Amino acid sequence: MSSHLPPNYTPALLHRYLSHFSRDPSKLNVIDHDAVGYATVEERAARAKKYNEVASDYYDLVSPLYEQGWGQRFHYTPIFPGKSIADSMTAYEHEFARIARLKPGMKVLDLGCGIGGPARTITKAIGCKIIGITNSTWHVERGTQLTKQAGLEGKVTLVQGNFVVYESFDAAYSVESLCYAPDPAEVYREIKRILKPGAPFTFHDFAMTKKFDENNTEHAKIRNWVEFGNGVVKMPWVPDMRRCVLSAGFELLAEEDMADRSNGAPWYYGPAGDVSWAWRVPGWDDFFRVVKMSPLFLFIAESIYRVLILFGFAPPETLTLMDTMWYCCRSVAIGGKMGIFTPMYVFTCRKPITANKRSGSAEQKQEQEKVELKRA
Repeated sequence: MSSHLPPNYTPALLHRYLSHFSRDPSKLNVIDHDAVGYATVEERAARAKKYNEVASDYYDLVSPLYEQGWGQRFHYTPIFPGKSIADSMTAYEHEFARIARLKPGMKVLDLGCGIGGPARTITKAIGCKIIGITNSTWHVERGTQLTKQAGLEGKVTLVQGNFVVYESFDAAYSVESLCYAPDPAEVYREIKRILKPGAPFTFHDFAMTKKFDENNTEHAKIRNWVEFGNGVVKMPWVPDMRRCVLSAGFELLAEEDMADRSNGAPWYYGPAGDVSWAWRVPGWDDFFRVVKMSPLFLFIAESIYRVLILFGFAPPETLTLMDTMWYCCRSVAIGGKMGIFTPMYVFTCRKPITANKRSGSAEQKQEQEKVELKRA
């Protein structure tokens, strides 16, 4: 990142977010590392009760930095051979649109759309009309501006709100957004309600994998780091997600950890700041993107900012914000290396056709229509 302060930065933005993860509300200029790493059950439950506020405060703080350092698409991607991170994102978004069964002319709901990066890629490729919903005013304003610049007005529309909407959609998808809700089953039920019968629902999300052990102290610490670094109040666990999808009444067609498709390089080499992988892809895009997250760059940047802070040329919270972004990037990389976390677990579901329209062979038809996600 060329700057470690967002363009919209005010101390109040940082203090508001840190207040959700601090045991001492009088000290909001620094991170309470103990509370972040070893949060109690009660502390996590308290945050879950105000999950919309936590997520909104987080994205108000970091969204400009996300765009500056990672681009207009706020998600991770499997890395494909010979492709940069950005090119892999584009290729993956095209593949995701296929998996999500999106077709020309569909009215599609994008839940937690960010600034609309994936929506713009998908509508260009498919020709569907996408309505994106986000709880961030900044996302709507910035995303609408970018959509207009891309000439996609009328194709992509971003609106502010929560996950409760009242239109009837031909399909719905989400990219790294539903994990922010502490009760996935409730969200899935709401999504099912606004879909037409037989409509597909596909989501790609942060999740703790089957390898995650709640009773393992190190596992729990990394999970808590991911939550703090990404504004999540309760990280979902894959088996629970599956159960909630089924309990919400969806037909589960397929599921896959898309991290397993990363065969050009480890998906986490970007957030890990692993420059050695950045040399191996065409062009310099990845090198400059990854080097800004490398340990050496961060050490140099921290040293420079300490001097600037000493002489009053930078606010002291600069280092706190840098530490917050360290948790954002390094936590997912560490969890990914350990195999206990993935940022891209995908479920492909469908709202059932109403009972009086289903034949006795409906289950057989469902099996025939299953999406084969795993490549041979």
